[in-house]
Amino acid sequence: MAHPAENRLAVLQRNSPVAVYQQMADVLVDEVSKLQPGSRFHTEEELIEDFGVSRTTVRKAIDTLTEKGFLVRRQGKGTFVTSTRPIQSLNRLAPFVESFTAAGLNPVVSMLAYGWVEGTDGIPAQIASADTSFLVVRRAYASEGKPFAIADIFMPAEIGRLVSRADLEQHPVYHVIQERSTKRLDHAKLVVTLQPPPADLADLLDLSDIPFVPRLERVTYTSAGEPLECTITHFHPSGFEIRADVVTDANQDFNYTFET
Repeated sequence: MAHPAENRLAVLQRNSPVAVYQQMADVLVDEVSKLQPGSRFHTEEELIEDFGVSRTTVRKAIDTLTEKGFLVRRQGKGTFVTSTRPIQSLNRLAPFVESFTAAGLNPVVSMLAYGWVEGTDGIPAQIASADTSFLVVRRAYASEGKPFAIADIFMPAEIGRLVSRADLEQHPVYHVIQERSTKRLDHAKLVVTLQPPPADLADLLDLSDIPFVPRLERVTYTSAGEPLECTITHFHPSGFEIRADVVTDANQDFNYTFET
């Protein structure tokens, strides 16, 4: 380890109102930032010896960093520093897979399900009024041997019947819609929330002991407001980051009074 045990012990304040495991996590964050993405992190035994704390405290500290996306556990292999992760930009319409390639990752995309649903049961409300039947596709995204995201794609029959399974196995959804339909993509509405992962996705995303995951809902429209597709993507926390460029409104009055 990088520091003698006595130095480690000195940074942990037993009488502090901040829990010892949280103090330990704060110390380790600085260490993680100095390591290369993908590097193996310290074992529980090393941390127990180095900090002089219990295994329970060590695990809670590591859990904290894992939940925040700094570390990732790989069953049977150990704990590793999170690799470069895809960034989802909110500034423009673009295929989700571009966020992987822009981060220098080579994604592996696989289709887990492809089928038709009659009626609106199980169809997101934002697109349910678009048709009476829907094409539903589930895709899995992985990189460097670990799952990053599961996307459920819903297309109204008017769009879905124009595309084939092969189209969706080989190309991003936006590319397929542009190539196969006369309707043009114009804008999308996105909502990001933290939610408990659906039970059927927990194993697919290796979400053991992770209570909440990012959920990105995207509905894409024509200029006339017709919904073309709805994609709901659940991410592993270590593989999710969103960015947006925003500007202030020069005419906005920022004078507010707060009650005290």
